[in-house]
Amino acid sequence: MPKDNRDFFKTKKIWSEVKDELLGCYLVPYFNKILSMGNPVLYVDCFAGKGKFDDGKNGSPLTALQSLDRSIAVYRGRFPIPSVFMKFIELNHATDLISNLNGQPAGRCEVISGRFEDNIIPLLQKSMAQHHQLNVFLYIDPYGVKVLNANLFDSVATAFTTAELLINLNSFGFIREACRVKKISFRERENEVFSDLEEYDSSTLESFQELDDIAGGSYWQEIIDRYGRGEIDCYDAEKDFSRLYKERLRRNYAYVLDMPIRLKPGQHPKYRMVHATNHPDGCILMADNIAKRTDRLVIEIQSGGQMSILQQTAENEEVSEEMLMEKVQELLESTTSYTRLNQFLANFYNQYGVLCDISRLSSGQGGSILKSLEESRYIEVQRTPPFTKTGKPSKFWQEKKGYTICLRKRS
Repeated sequence: MPKDNRDFFKTKKIWSEVKDELLGCYLVPYFNKILSMGNPVLYVDCFAGKGKFDDGKNGSPLTALQSLDRSIAVYRGRFPIPSVFMKFIELNHATDLISNLNGQPAGRCEVISGRFEDNIIPLLQKSMAQHHQLNVFLYIDPYGVKVLNANLFDSVATAFTTAELLINLNSFGFIREACRVKKISFRERENEVFSDLEEYDSSTLESFQELDDIAGGSYWQEIIDRYGRGEIDCYDAEKDFSRLYKERLRRNYAYVLDMPIRLKPGQHPKYRMVHATNHPDGCILMADNIAKRTDRLVIEIQSGGQMSILQQTAENEEVSEEMLMEKVQELLESTTSYTRLNQFLANFYNQYGVLCDISRLSSGQGGSILKSLEESRYIEVQRTPPFTKTGKPSKFWQEKKGYTICLRKRS
C-alpha cells in the first residue's frame, strides 16, 4: 500500500534540520574554495522537494543558494566569479519549487521536472560537453533507496575535474529490502525500527541485481545471510553494510565519511549521511562539520541538553584523550616521511571516522594531540614560513593560504 505523503512537507522535522545544517555549513567553505580557483561549478540537488516546508523553513535548495550567496559576498570585487550552475531535479513538486525559488537572479537556477534517474545522466553529459574543467557536487537525498546507483557515482568521480557526493543512505531500508528479496525474515518490529523514518516513498526492490546496483556489488548478501542465521542482529547488519558501502565508494573517492542520524541513545540510525571526495581539504572540512552537527544531535536532541563528561560520536561512543592519542600514534607509525598536515588529518578521519573536531587533534590550544606530540618530541614538524614577522619560530597548527605544515614521526 503506498505511503500517505500528504504531510511530508508540512513541518520540517528536527533530523531534517540537522541534515540541511550539514549541507549548508559545508557548502560555504566548499564554494569558497571552488570560486577562488576560478573554475565553473555544477551543483545538483537530485531530489529537491518543494524548496520550502509549509511551516516556512527552508529546504535544501534554498539552503544551498544561501550558502552560495555567502561565498559570493566574500569574493565579489576581488576577482571575477566563475559560473555556478544550480540545478534542482524534482518529480512531484516542481511547480511549488519554482514558486519558492522566485526572486533568484536570472539564469542562476534551473528546475528540472522529472525523475532523477531519467535526467541525471543527460544533465551531466550536457554540462561536461559545454564546460571544461567543471567541478561537480551532487546532493542525493532520495525518497527511497532504490535510485542510488554505484556505477553512476563511479563515473562522476572520473569524468569531472572534481566531484563530491553527499548521500542520504537509507541503510535500514536497504537491509529490509535485502531480507525480503532473499526471503529472510526481518526479525525486528518494523514499526519500531522504522518509526519516524523520513521516507517519502519506501522503495520496493524485486531482484538481486537491483540490490547489487545500489550497493555496487554483492557483498551485502553475506551480511544478510549472517543476519538470517542469527549470527548478528539488525543493528550489526546495518553497521556492516554501511562500512562496506563506504569501502566500495573508496574505489573512486579517496575520502569517505558518514554521519549516522539517530534521535535517541542506543536507537538504530534513521539513515546515514555519506560524504565522498578526492580532496583532503574537503574531507577535513566535512569531518569538522560532522563533529559540530554531532554535538547538536547528541547533546541537544538525544540527551535533552545534558552534557556528557566525555565527548561522544554520533555512534554514541565516548572519546577520551587516551583513545585519540593512541589512534594518532598508530597512524604516525606509518608516517615516516614528511606529510602535509591536512593530508594526515584527512587520513585520520578516513581511517577512524569522525571521533572529534579538528581542534582536539591540531590546534595551538594546550592539550591538542599533535601539539602535545611535538612538545614531547614524538614528531618532527616543519612549518612554512618557519618564522613569524618578528623573527620568532612559527608555532601555528592549522594550514591556510601561505601557511603549510609537514610532520612525521621522529626516528
